[in-house]
Amino acid sequence: MKISGIICEYNPLHNGHLYHLDQIRSSGTNAVVAVMSGNFVQRGDAAILNKFTRAKLAIQAGVDLVIELPVPYALAPAENFAMGGVALLSALGNVDEICFGSECGEIQLLFQAAQACRVCKTEYADMLNDFLCSGYSYPEALSQMVDQLYGAETAAVLRQPNNTLAIAYINAIKELHSPLKPVTIQRRGAGHHSAQPSSDGTASATYIRQYFLEGGDCRRMMPSYSWRALKDAEEAGHTGSLQNLERLILYKLRTTDPDEMHQIAEIGQGLEYRLYKAKRSASLEELLRSIQTKRYPMARLRRILLHLLLDIRTQDIQKYPPYGRILAFNDVGRQVLRESKRTRQLPFSHSLAELAQTNADAGRCAALESQSTDIYQLSRQVIGKGESDFRRHVTPVRRTTTGAEH
Repeated sequence: MKISGIICEYNPLHNGHLYHLDQIRSSGTNAVVAVMSGNFVQRGDAAILNKFTRAKLAIQAGVDLVIELPVPYALAPAENFAMGGVALLSALGNVDEICFGSECGEIQLLFQAAQACRVCKTEYADMLNDFLCSGYSYPEALSQMVDQLYGAETAAVLRQPNNTLAIAYINAIKELHSPLKPVTIQRRGAGHHSAQPSSDGTASATYIRQYFLEGGDCRRMMPSYSWRALKDAEEAGHTGSLQNLERLILYKLRTTDPDEMHQIAEIGQGLEYRLYKAKRSASLEELLRSIQTKRYPMARLRRILLHLLLDIRTQDIQKYPPYGRILAFNDVGRQVLRESKRTRQLPFSHSLAELAQTNADAGRCAALESQSTDIYQLSRQVIGKGESDFRRHVTPVRRTTTGAEH
């Protein structure tokens, strides 16, 4: 059995994701395993749909097994996000490849850029630090260095968001000595942050979320089952939004001192004092505006505020995931899990309570996950019940539609 792995958010699942899955299936793969972010996503926001709904939609779209990327990695910078996902796919022991989208669509060019990044971060670490001290964000500093050392063509690869994630996956494979084969599929249609849908019916998740929140009809950009789930959630008041956590975030900021903030993930270079000073802000928008700098772009600042709210600390994103939590599967996914029993390197289970008992790291990770789900329930217009993550049971999903349905 050939098994392909992907790392995703599906926030929400749209036509571009279907294209990616169709391309994987057409390559002859027999099963697709997805490592998917949970209730919070890397751009620093609450997911628009909860993780179990998104996992079920993934199965309907053509995935066979969905494993949760724990919240410390889902809310981490690209390198740690990639490391968490690659580690979980590798830990199953029977996944053959990781297949990711990219703007360039050329694996050799991505390999060259990945090698350039590794060299810059190791052999030229002092030079990289000088760029950072000059006020550049980390991605900008890295791009500037690669441009100087390797030329404009290689540096240009780093300036596209999906290329950047692809490079992070390749470097994570190398660091982990993972047997996963990296495979890339060129993105088509609308770009990652495109402000408009393309003529073929694809649009970025960013555009879809914004358009939907403004009352737009996104059904042409999504499979029908994904659109129905989104509309049902909206009508029930179950869609998530960072804005609904505004008071909680301001409360947390006003009751945390700089020494405590210093322990929080991604806070460094004195940002804790800037945050502490900004606690007088009267809204989330004012807070973000007051602390934004060239070095700290908006997505990173939103992540940092969620790290603070969820108590995600620096050491939490620097370790490897201690377990694989199963969010959804079908009969093929069950077979993948059954066959992995001989090769898996971590415990895998649908029960968070069971996984929490494995070891101290698992206990810490499960506690963060449960707490993040409880807080996610507060990000909805209609507040959801607490203590739900430890009580959730997963049953097989029957694929009632085909991934090609629009």
